[in-house]
Amino acid sequence: MQEIRININGRELVAVPGQNILQVALENGIDIPHLCFDERIKPYGGCGLCIVEVEGNPKLVRACSTPVKDGMIIKTETPRTETARKMALELIVSDHRGDCRPPCVLACPAHTDCQGYVGLIANGQYKEALALIKDKLPLPASIGRACPHPCEEECRRNLVDEPVSIAALKRFVGDIDLKTGGFIHDKKPSTGKKIAIVGSGPAGLTCGYFLAREGHDVTIYEAMPMPGGMLRYGIPEYRLPKDVLDMEIELIKKMGVEIITNSRLGSNISLDNLRRENDAVFLAIGAWKSSSMRCKGEDAKGVLGGIDFLREVTLNHSVRLGKKVLVVGGGNTAMDAARTAVRLGAEEVNVLYRRTRNEMPAEDIEIKEAEEEGVIFNFLVAPLEVISDENGLKGLVCQKMRLGEPDASGRRKPEPIPSERQFFEADTVIAAIGQQVKADYIHGLQLSKSGAIKVNETTFETNVPGVFAGGDAATGPKIAIEAVAQGKNAAEVIDSFLRGEIKPHVEPFVVRQDDLTEEDYSDREKVPRVVIRNIEPGQRKDNFREISSAYTEEEAKREASRCLECGCMDYFECKLYKYINKYGIQQDRLKGEKHKRYDEEDHPFIERNPDKCVLCGLCVRACDEIMGVSALGLVDRGFETIVKPEFAFPLKESSCISCGLCVDVCPTGACIEKTAVSKPLPVELESTHTVCSFCGVGCNTIVESKGDLVFRTIPDKKVEEGLLCVRGKFGLNHVNDVNRIQKPLVRINGELCESSWDDAIMYTVKKLQSVASKYRKGSTAIIASPRLSNEESFMLRKLGEQIETSHLGSFTLDSAPVISNVLGYEASTNSYDELYRTDVILEIGRVAEEHTVMGIKLKRAVEEGRRLVSISHEKTRSRQWASQAVSPANDLQFFKEVIKALFDMGYVDDQHAAENADGLEELKKSVEHIEVSADAANVAKLYGESKKAMIVVDENTVTPEAIQLLADMCVITGKIGKPRTGIIILKSKNNSQGAWDMGIQKSGCEILSLIKQGQIKAAVIVGEDPVAVNAEVQDDLHNLDFIAVFDMFRTKTSQNAHVVFPLVSSAETDGTFTRSDRKIQRVLPALKPLTGVSNFELISKLLGRLGVRYGSLDEVWEQISREIPEYKGFSAYKQEMYWPNTIDNNLGEPVLYSKQFATPDKKAKLFIHKDGRALAFRQKPKYDTVELYFDQFLKQESLEKVLR
Repeated sequence: MQEIRININGRELVAVPGQNILQVALENGIDIPHLCFDERIKPYGGCGLCIVEVEGNPKLVRACSTPVKDGMIIKTETPRTETARKMALELIVSDHRGDCRPPCVLACPAHTDCQGYVGLIANGQYKEALALIKDKLPLPASIGRACPHPCEEECRRNLVDEPVSIAALKRFVGDIDLKTGGFIHDKKPSTGKKIAIVGSGPAGLTCGYFLAREGHDVTIYEAMPMPGGMLRYGIPEYRLPKDVLDMEIELIKKMGVEIITNSRLGSNISLDNLRRENDAVFLAIGAWKSSSMRCKGEDAKGVLGGIDFLREVTLNHSVRLGKKVLVVGGGNTAMDAARTAVRLGAEEVNVLYRRTRNEMPAEDIEIKEAEEEGVIFNFLVAPLEVISDENGLKGLVCQKMRLGEPDASGRRKPEPIPSERQFFEADTVIAAIGQQVKADYIHGLQLSKSGAIKVNETTFETNVPGVFAGGDAATGPKIAIEAVAQGKNAAEVIDSFLRGEIKPHVEPFVVRQDDLTEEDYSDREKVPRVVIRNIEPGQRKDNFREISSAYTEEEAKREASRCLECGCMDYFECKLYKYINKYGIQQDRLKGEKHKRYDEEDHPFIERNPDKCVLCGLCVRACDEIMGVSALGLVDRGFETIVKPEFAFPLKESSCISCGLCVDVCPTGACIEKTAVSKPLPVELESTHTVCSFCGVGCNTIVESKGDLVFRTIPDKKVEEGLLCVRGKFGLNHVNDVNRIQKPLVRINGELCESSWDDAIMYTVKKLQSVASKYRKGSTAIIASPRLSNEESFMLRKLGEQIETSHLGSFTLDSAPVISNVLGYEASTNSYDELYRTDVILEIGRVAEEHTVMGIKLKRAVEEGRRLVSISHEKTRSRQWASQAVSPANDLQFFKEVIKALFDMGYVDDQHAAENADGLEELKKSVEHIEVSADAANVAKLYGESKKAMIVVDENTVTPEAIQLLADMCVITGKIGKPRTGIIILKSKNNSQGAWDMGIQKSGCEILSLIKQGQIKAAVIVGEDPVAVNAEVQDDLHNLDFIAVFDMFRTKTSQNAHVVFPLVSSAETDGTFTRSDRKIQRVLPALKPLTGVSNFELISKLLGRLGVRYGSLDEVWEQISREIPEYKGFSAYKQEMYWPNTIDNNLGEPVLYSKQFATPDKKAKLFIHKDGRALAFRQKPKYDTVELYFDQFLKQESLEKVLR
């Protein structure tokens, strides 16, 4: 193949003809921004982001639609491209409505992922919620108690009823953390860098925590006797118990952070020494100086600063207040001081505030609780003079005030009322009107006018090299969560400094909605806030016990479920968000009309929001060009263009087949899936590459999970087409279903009761042994769904051997064997990949409907020049791609006509056929009197004259007799045993082929017949629910002495069982599946078993009681490769391969029968149908429990159409 050499950004690269610039760049790890490109669709350059400069071309070109040419020199990041991309992005964002991040996250100074951890709590994932919090905040239990929660002020639930109790939910998981030993994030390897932090308040502790996580050595120096800063000395015990703070600090110390107390900067440590001994210094000394009331006499004895008073109380120093206490101020510190004074025994506590209650900065709950405890509030008074004499403090003279015009804070400014004063008696006056930074003792540091340490706001650098500062020391007094934010952000900058290149902290650019009103949420149900329980005022005001209790688990989940999910669900994948931050795009730089067109749909799997659509067209084109469905289209023109389902139907009522491809190609949150969890949320997920557990096509998937829940499945784009059907994409709900069985059940006195694993296993083994000894061999049937892995199926075979039965089967097998009667193996003869280079494909049955992804493979084969003939008695989707479509009557006549035509037209070499097959003359004779229709003649001609031809059969809708006649066609024409020539039978289940290979080979009908005859007296039923499909089966089961059911749910079949064992899902399974073309695929678990016992472990325990022991899956596979001839010599856990293994191909042999057939005499045995009329097509019933579960869900959602 011709090589094309190009240069991108100075790198010499090799391309091939037909590639565009963007493809080559992406292949080589060069990111060119793009929103409208997908490698499966011909580019049209709609978004305009991928523009690049090509040397010699004066114009910018679109990388996605510009073919590479030899010698091209390309630059992707230049001032011109940046300017053009910024303009394109600004235009897109100007009409992009949504919230990249929810208001709660943006309101939190530390940007803790409130929506994320609240959603995780709603789903019962407390450990995961805690880990998410600790990604931003190391003190959830403390901050959850102490934070004035600005997040709740911005909560959109305020537009419905009351905000979500975000802080209380943070406390809930924080307390769980402390009760369970404490969660600690992994640390990076040691860097050998040392950092000194001065101050162990929220900023210092947070900075130390995050620097330690990065692998640095951190020492915190604290002036006070105990660490914690204002969290310890500024917040009373009744709000924040110090043992809670101590436990959280201990967890930080476990991260490797050393804390040295009683070490005061400027006293027993100096900045110069810290600089010499460390690679960086972070100053987080807080704001410990109480602000002055600026009134006469405030230096009198008995006047205390608010923070000084709280500190003295925490230190257990003697504080004499007297009977009457005045607290000047209206913030939370004033409330803390007043309520602490009450607890210290003051008989009368008055709060004096110069505005009204409406303007008080303290939290409303703090004011309310203070009132409950007897605190008296006096408004519109300001201190003028402290009155005292030689006997002590007498009181405070105050100026009466009134409210004037609003000041810079937005609150109405208090103005003195001339000549109006008021005197308040007092034994103690506590001035809680603010705090200041005292840093003038640190020589060499530049300070601001307010006395705070002067820093670069984006890098936290002071004027002293290597010295950084943050928290209250740099900002002045703020709430604790702001100090946490400063510590976290400073840690990121200091880490970059230590690694050689300082990176300023930049707040993210986001799109947000600021114009929502109560009307936008008028359809939301009002749900009362879960009230936090407090100790009664009379029981709390004389002690420092914590006054509020944490939520119970039920309360926390209920409260978390109130979240409105404002933030974009596509936040972690959205390309647009990535680019607006890369290029610093401001949402409102370009002003203009903005659409508001979102209308909630009731589709069970897909949610569309045109307000987030960037009109890239990928969903429309993918639906049409890849899937061939055309359920979506672009409607209207210009600014009013919008993507809508056909005829403006709801998507659910359109021709949509719910494959989810529109979701997978959408670059923003305009088209998203509804995840499999009860409470949707945007969260970073863990990815597991595995295989779909529905039909036999064996699509490669990526299961995305968090903790013990699966969220969604996406197609693995790196393997084959990167497509899924409705089942593969959305069939995960059963994994998270709360109704799953989690413990064994044993029938006692007619009722199924929970049992221990050991007792249930022992009971089952004894029962099976009893049946085996009481009756003859083969008195037990093992009935297993082909959903099970190869390893699980093989172990069931071993179970059968131990209880002396060969009756291993499945109701999913309605007839067995089928094609092996003709060819020898019950398997397809060729691989999927050969379809793309054969000449002719005969599609038999409803392939595109039953096996959607195989239907797309056939479509792609047609697009690559193959000729497709679609044969089904019903209308099929693939007819639109076929060069010929045939609708025969539903009997075998048509296939006999084709065989007759093949003989008559001379496409059968009688000598060759007779040498390789028995029954040629009988077959010829059986069709000699048949009249060939024109359709049959056309099919025979097309098939017979082609050099290479493949038959693709849907097992679900084609009868076994028809399949055997199709095998006859392959044999008599010699179109078998060669590459790109043969027959593929698409199996019903993900491991139908593997289950057969492992010995699960009896049909359900055959087993039922043996039960009716009394030959079978016990049944082990694994993963199938035959009673749900055919109620008459229940009567047969009543004739059995013993029934053991293994399943995920209490099924109709399990109602007849003596013992029920919980199975786990394929998402919790390790092992292999063998897909319909004999490719052995590795399956990996995304979750740990919900039950604590995997299917492998469960069957192992049963076998162990019978004397057969497997220590690992490797041991099972080793035995499979010894005992199953076709699997001999394989190591499936290392590489996927086809069976059988051969000398010529160590990855297995994709083509069967290249030398001989797999019958005893090596000749095919042609099928001769003699018994009158028989059906060619049918709809095979489903028995697999998971399949039945999902089909029932589709019916409930009125989506039966995707089943047909």
